[in-house]
Amino acid sequence: MNNIDLNDIRLFVTVVQAGSLTKAANLLNMPKSYLSRHLTRLEQDLGTTLMDRSRQGILLNELGERFYLKAQDMLQTVQTALDSVRSNLEAPHGLLKMSVSTEVGRGFLMFHLAEYMRRYPDVSLEIQIDNHKINLIREGVDIALRLGDPNNNNVVARKLFDIELGLFASKAYLAKAGIPQTPHELHGHDLLYKYDGPDWHFSYKQRSVHIEGKNKLYSNDFNLIGHMVGEDMGIAMLPCFNNMIRPDWVRLLPEWKIAKVPLYAVYYKNRGSVLTVRSMVEFLLQKNPALQS
Repeated sequence: MNNIDLNDIRLFVTVVQAGSLTKAANLLNMPKSYLSRHLTRLEQDLGTTLMDRSRQGILLNELGERFYLKAQDMLQTVQTALDSVRSNLEAPHGLLKMSVSTEVGRGFLMFHLAEYMRRYPDVSLEIQIDNHKINLIREGVDIALRLGDPNNNNVVARKLFDIELGLFASKAYLAKAGIPQTPHELHGHDLLYKYDGPDWHFSYKQRSVHIEGKNKLYSNDFNLIGHMVGEDMGIAMLPCFNNMIRPDWVRLLPEWKIAKVPLYAVYYKNRGSVLTVRSMVEFLLQKNPALQS
């Protein structure tokens, strides 16, 4: 056991995160047979099996689960030690791949990218803007910006800030349909929903109301929903980003509180000490809209 290769442990963690030998081999650009040999050697050195392998993927046994969690922490410690030496010798450089939801990309990130790029000229950015859920390792993404708690024990989720939500409609729509005075009156209106977005839950003093009204439009994109508000199609709950809310729209029920939605920077534990990842996360932590003048 004293001769266990640290690289074998790193390959084991990558295979678990990728979900299968095939996907890990593609990600690492190495033969599947090479990975299999090193995993077998690791298990032989440990004196026990860690996983079952099949065409559908890999399945950790109880010892494998425990070893995986400890291995992640160990690799993080090793990476931190390496980076502590390199930090005085290197500046952030190389490719940084990010995945960002459309509303966060267009409502927040795009306004700060130029500053980041001027500050770190040796970093190249590849930014994927869409709303589908991703596997960071499988898709080679360093950082994902996502609304709501990822609820994934394998990743680090750094909270950047809370996003305020509001209820909006155009003047033309309200002139036609009337102005709701309470959340209950929303039932008589055309509602534009983000189907993977926040609940329509309102609170005022000691009262609490949950609304599931007439669904005029379902979408997973706040930008599309906002556009339809501008087309006088109904009422929508939207993030209060400056470039998303038109000044001629009416904010409805402002006295009723809507829970804010947290925005997180998400990355794998063993990537948290990488200079490029750390530089972007630290940069974004300074860009809370509430702190901007």
